[in-house]
Amino acid sequence: MRPVFLTGLMGTGKSTVGLAVAARAGVPFVDLDARIESRAGATVASLFATRGESGFRSLEREALEVELADATPRVVALGGGALLDRTTRLRALEAATVVALVAPAEALAARLARDTSRPLLADAGSIGALAARLRELGQARAVAYAEVHASVDTAALGVEAAAARVLDVATRDLVAVPLGERTYTVELVGPGTVGERLGAALADLAPTRVVHVTDEVVAPLLDAAVGPALAQADPALVRVVLPTGEAHKTLASVERILEAAVFAPIDRRAVVVAVGGGVLSDVAGLAAALALRGVRWVAVPTTLLAMVDASVGGKTAVDLGAAKNAVGAFHQPSRVLIDPSLTRTETDRAFRSGLAEVVKSALIGDAALFASLCADGGAERLRDRDVAAVARAVGSSVRVKAGVVGRDEREAGERAHLNLGHTIGHALEAHGGFARLLHGEGVALGLVATARVGRALGLTPAALEADIAGVLERLGLPTRLDAEPLAAALPLVGLDKKRDGAEVGFVVVREPGHVERVKLPLATLARHLGVG
Repeated sequence: MRPVFLTGLMGTGKSTVGLAVAARAGVPFVDLDARIESRAGATVASLFATRGESGFRSLEREALEVELADATPRVVALGGGALLDRTTRLRALEAATVVALVAPAEALAARLARDTSRPLLADAGSIGALAARLRELGQARAVAYAEVHASVDTAALGVEAAAARVLDVATRDLVAVPLGERTYTVELVGPGTVGERLGAALADLAPTRVVHVTDEVVAPLLDAAVGPALAQADPALVRVVLPTGEAHKTLASVERILEAAVFAPIDRRAVVVAVGGGVLSDVAGLAAALALRGVRWVAVPTTLLAMVDASVGGKTAVDLGAAKNAVGAFHQPSRVLIDPSLTRTETDRAFRSGLAEVVKSALIGDAALFASLCADGGAERLRDRDVAAVARAVGSSVRVKAGVVGRDEREAGERAHLNLGHTIGHALEAHGGFARLLHGEGVALGLVATARVGRALGLTPAALEADIAGVLERLGLPTRLDAEPLAAALPLVGLDKKRDGAEVGFVVVREPGHVERVKLPLATLARHLGVG
């Protein structure tokens, strides 16, 4: 397991529960405050008194840096303010499983009433005043305690039960998408367990109604796996089965879901559960955004494309004629459950299509993954669905996207990097009526176009351009850009949602793991592509 970091207000039991978790897991336990005291030769209370809070926080940051650099499995009880800095908090989410211990302020006040060693609670007075102080402190730190992998209520559970809950979280493969109090997790689940994990997720969400959205291909394959969990959550389940394919990524499909849900009827505590590929995730997510001005939704992606891209990040949309994803909304899911083994039911062409998004993710944020694809046999193992290779590709892509979304949810800056390969890819898709090319095939050609434009701008090395084309070709994806109807497709770039007046935002690669966005007039883009 990864290191486990426990955060939360004072009195929530970080040290007590942490010791119990460590004992259950058979790993070391570290109390960060005790480490600080040992190094400084003084208690936390005296350090606050002599150095002030800023001086103590400096010592705390130094001690935390040591823990962040250590991948050894262990349990670390952090001070309640150790993760208030967001940059540090995001690093902790990447380095460890972070669990917040929580409890009502009144319960914490009762626990701490006789503790005079807490500097931030000095002179609180009565238990009522102490509870008010703790409530105020909790509200001030609400975002920091929400951007975690899970929360455990230690007032509702005894020490051992809380420790068991923390250990259960620590043994799961969770990726946090850190968005303040809307933070959610993507869970990579084992083969055959998606129904069980869906049941657990729905139990946590406690929906009043469940709207199950799937498609005609997925329904016969997965109804048996997810059906019991859905029925358990809502015996009067609302079910919508849509036609499959990009041609049905339309407002009409969204309307079908809305009519079934609104007239069921649902209330705002309902949950939409999307079980299907990327098109299905986009359509169901948009319906969830629009229903009653927004209800919760859960994504269970069934295709590689949906796992590594569409189900994570909250960008939901449908096409409007030739305008790809022109109508949509940002609406984050409450949970995403990914079983990479579900990709075994995909056709070879559909699976390969999803691999283009893996290459995109590697170029954006995982240079080691891209290097492994360039190495002998690396691309072929992934193309041939080697279990370990697929799991690594899915996990890496999710982590890259979660990191980007956590830093820039609404594409104000860095999130635009996720459009790598999509500007030309979308235009080629649209020109073919969303039927000639699958989405990933368009992205593969778009990546070739990106490398060509980057080289023309002096930003992408010629060797990297060749590596990108070579990896895509070995994965079985199209790379012959000059054989495509570029001249006819380029006018459709003008419909791209990333257009800014007469210019279009275009993402290029400097090196694997380092991309940047440039603005180009459409005529310049065409010239660099050798068109016109």
